Amino acid sequence: MVACVALGGCAGGSEAPIEQVRVLRLTPAALITKQAPAREEQAPAQDEQTPTRDEQAPARDETIVRASVVSAPRSSLPPPMSVPDVGSIAAGATNDGRLLNGLLLPGSGPDWVTYDPGLGTTPSRAERRWGTDRLLAFLLYVLRDYRLANPGAPPVVIGDLSRPHGGPFGSDHGGLGHVSHQNGLDVDVFYPRRDRALLPPTRVAQVDRVLAQDLVDRFVAAGAQYAFVGLNVGLVGPPQVVRAIPHHDDHIHVRIAGWRR
Repeated sequence: MVACVALGGCAGGSEAPIEQVRVLRLTPAALITKQAPAREEQAPAQDEQTPTRDEQAPARDETIVRASVVSAPRSSLPPPMSVPDVGSIAAGATNDGRLLNGLLLPGSGPDWVTYDPGLGTTPSRAERRWGTDRLLAFLLYVLRDYRLANPGAPPVVIGDLSRPHGGPFGSDHGGLGHVSHQNGLDVDVFYPRRDRALLPPTRVAQVDRVLAQDLVDRFVAAGAQYAFVGLNVGLVGPPQVVRAIPHHDDHIHVRIAGWRR
């Protein structure tokens, strides 16, 4: 089975899906790894509601991967991936919850690369890349929509999602850690850089604000519940969704509601 995302429908529906939804349904779904059965763990309660992580990226190797500055036609994009519907459950709250029957986001794909904020490496460790099937379908839809609208834009750099079975994701897992990211509904998406390096920006001046705003707009249009952005980046959107908070000058923290596919 494949995902139905918020802005389209499944094959066989009464209306033809729009292009971005149609390409999302092209599979190899086997590249998405299913979650092993959950272990019984007790999650301590968290008092804070706002997710946090270090605003300054950790030290990195001097070798920097950069995307080509040559605009590429849409037809040159690799085929997109599809997300199987496995009945993931986001249990509890984003700051006190668990992830059941989640899926693993691959370390890289046709529209993204991943970055590990704890180690400062690409790709990120698999233990940081789990989410609900709904979150992965939503994320992959927006990333392909963004790149179709911005021919030649580099892949988007993705940070943390949730741990394999959810639960606490604090500083003991590297970096500043998170208060939320506990039930597979949250994902950190780093702002595109003006120099096109496939790394998180370390200063606000490095952020390509035009592309960053476009990315925020597409997450909002696709139905994000929240898009937390930095206080100093100057990104805007509906105030009930786009909220500027500390420690987010290098990334958007996107959260979807716990809706079912």
